[in-house]
Amino acid sequence: MTVPIALTSPPVALPAKQRIRQAFDRAAATYDAAADVQREVCDRLAICFQQAGIDLDPEAILDAGCGTGYGAFWLRQRWPRAQLALIDFAPGMLVTARAHGTGAALVCADIEALPLIGGGFDLYWSSLAWQWNDPGWCLAEARRVLKAGGALAVATLGTDNFPELRHAFAAIDEYSHVLTMAPPERLLADCAAGGWKVLIWQRQPVCRHYPDLRTLLRAVKAVGAREVEQRRPTPLSRGAWQAIAARYERLREAAGLPLTYDAVWLIATRTG
Repeated sequence: MTVPIALTSPPVALPAKQRIRQAFDRAAATYDAAADVQREVCDRLAICFQQAGIDLDPEAILDAGCGTGYGAFWLRQRWPRAQLALIDFAPGMLVTARAHGTGAALVCADIEALPLIGGGFDLYWSSLAWQWNDPGWCLAEARRVLKAGGALAVATLGTDNFPELRHAFAAIDEYSHVLTMAPPERLLADCAAGGWKVLIWQRQPVCRHYPDLRTLLRAVKAVGAREVEQRRPTPLSRGAWQAIAARYERLREAAGLPLTYDAVWLIATRTG
């Protein structure tokens, strides 16, 4: 069996999407060394899938927004005979994924408009990619490319992402310094309305600690989760950065400066 890919012209990327793509392209070389949170979230997605008890022997699996291909290792180990397709819109990420040697088909594409035939996959897998897109479009595309009875496994982020950064910047200016995410409850409602049987829905913070603000921001930049929307027209002054650092210091815990991801895990099946 071949992976069910239909070659089509990619959609024109919107300016915000272009900036996100560029950020992840630049981060490809540093991503794996810094992505411990991303690996934990992906590992927990695998645990959630196992807990859901889905009896699945897939012929074709899609990893949508694969990044450097970390999730592909578990997918390949779990289903070694399945055809595996990895899709990401950042070419640099796919170059790194190819170097990992999972033997998967690699496609550079936008997961909101997949260049795939309908009903060609048994499992749609995506870990920490939907938050950079419109989750409603992603869900619709997942339904389109899955076979009836196919399984959906998604890890994404909620609205309370990086609250510490929001707090630290709040007194400096009126600009948003954290990318706005869609409420995950909307995704759950879309599942209910779109013919999905939700088996697992979990939402839980995942926190890391850093010795100082510089190290924290460097870690965020290294995984591509940097500020990617057009915001301040001019850089912050040295005094502003000192004020931000002082405000963040008030949040210091015994382990260091906290940074919290609002993680969401969804396991569902396509009912119709």
